[in-house]
Amino acid sequence: MRLLFILLLSSLLGACLSTNPTSEQESKLKKEQFVGETMGTTLSIAYLDSTGMDFSQQLSDLLIDINNAVSTYIKTSEISILNHEKDSLYVAQDGHFARNYALAQQIYQQSDGWFNPTVMPLVNYWGFGYKEKKMVAQTNSSTIKNLLSLVQFDSIKVQKAATNQLLFTKNIEGLELDFSAIAKGDAVDQVGLLLESLGIDNYFVEIGGEVRARGTTISGFPWRTGIRSPRENSSTKELQVAVQLDDLSLATSGNYENYYEDKNTGMKYAHTINPKTGYPEKNQLLSASVFASNCATADAFATAFMVMGLEKAFELANELPELEAYFIYSDTNGNLQVKYTSKVEDFMQLGKK
Repeated sequence: MRLLFILLLSSLLGACLSTNPTSEQESKLKKEQFVGETMGTTLSIAYLDSTGMDFSQQLSDLLIDINNAVSTYIKTSEISILNHEKDSLYVAQDGHFARNYALAQQIYQQSDGWFNPTVMPLVNYWGFGYKEKKMVAQTNSSTIKNLLSLVQFDSIKVQKAATNQLLFTKNIEGLELDFSAIAKGDAVDQVGLLLESLGIDNYFVEIGGEVRARGTTISGFPWRTGIRSPRENSSTKELQVAVQLDDLSLATSGNYENYYEDKNTGMKYAHTINPKTGYPEKNQLLSASVFASNCATADAFATAFMVMGLEKAFELANELPELEAYFIYSDTNGNLQVKYTSKVEDFMQLGKK
């Protein structure tokens, strides 16, 4: 796990737009940015500050702690120990593992199991997990059926133990947890909360495309970013739509980047594994972007929506008042189309507070 920070002064995140500040504003606040890598992806933090303090050590320590709790790529992490070494594990009740688990359980229930963190054995089978990344040479339905029997989130028992401790116990041998569809969003939230505890009210945090924004840019407008186009061979900077985040978080899940293609058949296998079938999900939905107050919720639901497909996802998104969603899909003629919940229109009105 690599974690690198570089402090840049008077620099904003590339996706964030603002006008020049007034001299009075500039004398009070400065735009600062950390950039680096964490969780196997990019990290960028932009914020306004008048103290000139260096927060890099606190930020680095926080992200290392999170990785040591929930990274399946670190053999000594709490999640790896529960997956491979022990059937029971004591963790801190207020720790990173317990928090990710609790929120994952909530969204598992809200999504009727379409979001399921015990899908890890299937993710590995299809070549998208912590094991060697390679396409399955020949699928075996019996193997998939056996692995599917391990996808049972309800089989994990959680008990209160000593003060501020929880005991997690697996009741099925071979069951493994995977928080990858929620951990990045949670890390974004935790970085934001750390900044707030340090007196930073205006910030934009992004890890691997998952975003949390609070306050405003130095110009007084909400932070802006964009939802990428899922067109094949499109530039990584090509946007489908620009949006602004007024104290909101945004996470996007899509199958247009992380997939394997069988050169013999032309079949594409996407990284989104359906926990109810055991196979990579393939439907007309190309990407799902979710707006919510916290990024972990947005992150998890974006994954759940990709598995559910357009109609089910749109219906559920409209039933949940705590989030809004923007879907990009392919119609029967192969053309890109969009569909979104009612309040998303407001987020596309740039330049308004």
